[in-house]
Amino acid sequence: MRKKITIITLVTSLILMNGVFTQEIFAEKKSDLEGIQSERKEIQEDLSVQEQKMNELYSEMQQLDKEVTHLNQQISDKQSEVEKIANQVDETINEIAKIQVEIEKLEESIEERFEILKTRAASYQKSGGAVRYIEVLFGSKSFGDFVSRLTAVNQIVDSDTALMDELERDMEKVEEHKLMTMEKLDELNEMHHEQEAQLAVIEEEKLQQEEAKNALNSKQKELVAYVEKLESEDIELQNMEDKVKAEIAAAAKRAEEEERRAAVAKAKKEAELTAKKKQEEAAQQETELVHVSKKAEKNNSSSKNTTPSNGIGSSKENNQKENTNKKSFTVSSTAYTANCAGCSGITTTGIDLKKNSNAKVIAVDPSVIPLGSLVHVEGYGYAIAGDTGSAIRGKKIDVFYSSKSKALNWGVRTVKVTIQ
Repeated sequence: MRKKITIITLVTSLILMNGVFTQEIFAEKKSDLEGIQSERKEIQEDLSVQEQKMNELYSEMQQLDKEVTHLNQQISDKQSEVEKIANQVDETINEIAKIQVEIEKLEESIEERFEILKTRAASYQKSGGAVRYIEVLFGSKSFGDFVSRLTAVNQIVDSDTALMDELERDMEKVEEHKLMTMEKLDELNEMHHEQEAQLAVIEEEKLQQEEAKNALNSKQKELVAYVEKLESEDIELQNMEDKVKAEIAAAAKRAEEEERRAAVAKAKKEAELTAKKKQEEAAQQETELVHVSKKAEKNNSSSKNTTPSNGIGSSKENNQKENTNKKSFTVSSTAYTANCAGCSGITTTGIDLKKNSNAKVIAVDPSVIPLGSLVHVEGYGYAIAGDTGSAIRGKKIDVFYSSKSKALNWGVRTVKVTIQ
């Protein structure tokens, strides 16, 4: 009866242990999922802020483009004005060149007239000047000759006077042309300098606008890169979220399967206990009958000889039965540790491998090797079938080692296992 209670307690403990372990998995995965979702929410909020900044930058760049276009038009207009002024300057230079030619001609004419006047002046000086004119007049032979000579003298005097007046007018005209040309050139140069100054200001403003535009472009590139990074992180977190959800679903399915197997195992144990109880009751009745029979027998020695023989036979029968219950076969074996990324270190049956680093535990397919079985593994020793794995299917096991080097050293090998 004590043995029955112990077995029931063990089964109940395993069921409770599986339930607690499943709850821990759910709690851990749920916490991971909430953390991922919280981080995704922060990233998406940051994305919204960065997109708003990009829209603002885009508006600023559009405004800058308009200003740059306006400045380009102004520069183009100013350049046209500068070219127009340059053409005017060229025309003025041509006019000045023509005036210079005219001045040269006038100066040559002046020089010729001046030579004539100079010659006449020299002649006047030699001949006594106006006295000679009087001699010419008084030397006339008749009144008609006097009048003719007087007319000639007046004409010569008038001609000299007109020549001198013309020379003075031409020289004044030359001076006026030179003065007018210089004034016009000064005016054109002043306008040209003013246009160049305005053009330089516009060019400076355009340069500043271009620098601001380049700065905005650089900032936009940084924002785009940052947004792409956030989007990449969001996709990665979404994949992690989907994976965690899938793991939670798998854990739920596994828990359901474990509950089903635990129920089947419990029912099986209860059936075995019931059958064993019946066998024990039948054996007890048989023993009582034998005891009564022995008392009824008068030959005590005959009864003693029978008893040891039955004892020996029963012992051999139990040993043969024990040997028959043992099951041996070959499997493909790999090795694993509890320190892998994402590993909790807790086996399917609730063994903490991180706290029990020297534990002999193997992962099995429960349909081939029942969980909780004592198994002898060739080259590894006796171990508990206390874990499962998604890649452990059929005749395949995974032996536990505390260090990665030992697990790698085990490698992949074919070994003989014996379920005790």
